[in-house]
Parts: sequence; structure tokens; C-alpha cells
Amino acid sequence: MSTGVTNLDSSIELTNVWLKDILEQLKWQSKNSAYEALRGTLHALRDRLPMEEAVQLAAQLPLVIKGMYYDGWTPRDKPEKFKKEEFARRVHEQFGLDSGVNPAEVIRGVLRVMYRHMGEGELGHVKSNMPAEIQEWFPEEMRPKQ
Repeated sequence: MSTGVTNLDSSIELTNVWLKDILEQLKWQSKNSAYEALRGTLHALRDRLPMEEAVQLAAQLPLVIKGMYYDGWTPRDKPEKFKKEEFARRVHEQFGLDSGVNPAEVIRGVLRVMYRHMGEGELGHVKSNMPAEIQEWFPEEMRPKQ
């Protein structure tokens, strides 16, 4: 199904690629669950980032995902300086807290997909704005070589 608007159609296609990649990363079947994983992780990142960095991250996202990212955002009182447990709780909340979803696994999977599509550039800036305990969730490829 086409909207007839080239930019929208290509963004919808790219969003579907991201969701498919999340399904593969997490070995899930439900595209809705992939959407919840992406939305929850993006919102937790957005709310934890300084405003300028949050806006720079959004600029790198496909149009449809950018809309998901900004949905419900109030930049007042940002960034919120929450720790790893709160980050995970916010992602888990997207699924209902009684779901069997492992939020750390979800976050790692979504960040791997973001890395695959965005590379280390902007995602590296995002990582550097996170506390060390949250940085542990970012893909191994982004860790310093020892």
C-alpha cells in the first residue's frame, strides 16, 4: 500500500526494515512487540539525553521513527538523570510490567539495530552522554579496544 508520497513511502519501508531487524535480533514474531521495543528504548534514550543531543539523535532517524521518538515528548526538565534500573523499567513499561520481556535484552537488541542502521557516529555521541552502567548495553563494536 502506497501513500503516493515518495518520502513517506520510503520512510515507512525503512521503518519496516528496522522492525524486521528487531524481530530477528530478539527472535520474536510480533511486529507490535518490535514497535514497543523500539519506542520504549527511543523514549528512554530521549529522556536521558541533554536536549541538544536528543534533537541531534532525532535528526538521524527515518521520518516515521522520528515521529515515534518525539511522540509525547516534553523537553521541560530534561535530561532526567535516571539510572540503569529506571531506564530498564521505562522500556519494560511499554510491554506491561507483568510481561515476560527482559528489558536489558530488548535494549541491547534495539541498540544493535540502531548501530546497524546509523553507525557509530551519532550513536557514539548518544553513548557518551549515558552513564557507564547504561553504556554497557551498547553494542560490543562500540566498546573501546583494549
